[in-house]
Amino acid sequence: MPITADPGDIDILVVDDEKDVVEVVGHFLEEEGYTVHTAHDGEEALEMASGDVDLIVLDIMLPGVDGYEVCRKLRSRVETEDIPIVFLSAKTEEEDQIEGLMLGGDDYLTKPVSPQVLVAHVKAVLRRSGVEESSILEVDGLKIYEDEYRAELDGEDLGLTLTEFELLRYLVRHPRKAFTRQQLLETIWKDAMMVTERTVDAHIKNLREKLGDYAEHIQTVRGVGYRFVGGALRSKRDTAGSLFDFPLCL
Repeated sequence: MPITADPGDIDILVVDDEKDVVEVVGHFLEEEGYTVHTAHDGEEALEMASGDVDLIVLDIMLPGVDGYEVCRKLRSRVETEDIPIVFLSAKTEEEDQIEGLMLGGDDYLTKPVSPQVLVAHVKAVLRRSGVEESSILEVDGLKIYEDEYRAELDGEDLGLTLTEFELLRYLVRHPRKAFTRQQLLETIWKDAMMVTERTVDAHIKNLREKLGDYAEHIQTVRGVGYRFVGGALRSKRDTAGSLFDFPLCL
């Protein structure tokens, strides 16, 4: 059964002798909420790797002990034999990739690669290893637990119905964007028949009542519909916007 974990509880060790690569990889993984540790050579990586590390991003051409040997030694230790390893290397030949995977690597990426792609591969390897990230949207004291279909305001459960939850989540995920009632109907209710635009108004009214003073964040846009206006949205899983603001290849 997959283990659901807050990204902050997931420890990732980044190993590369290039300081810039370590900084960029660490930055984007930390943007995703992960706890990042770094090493700059093979010996340091072997010292830092332990059963508490959930995944290793590993370069191959390291000073002293290279990445292949690091992987081999980690796989020979009981406490580290199951740690997922993502190779990130400038060695692009097919035989290099085969060797890395045959030694026990779980994935192999060649430089240059965009940080977005690296993060996506890290997430995929974590999922394959049985670690599922929880997803929590946070804004101005409101927490939306996407995997649990519930929301809290200042620590108090709001007791939302499924439709109210979906409506709130959708508006929060698209801050400041105004949606018509018809757009909300097509998105939240989808193919439901006999549902009118007044249904949207009724659910917004109920949602505002449950939100109390926080309801001011859900604004009525005259002649259009509704929008959510609040502080900066933080997500412990989905930070794609910040990633695409940094178009760099490693």
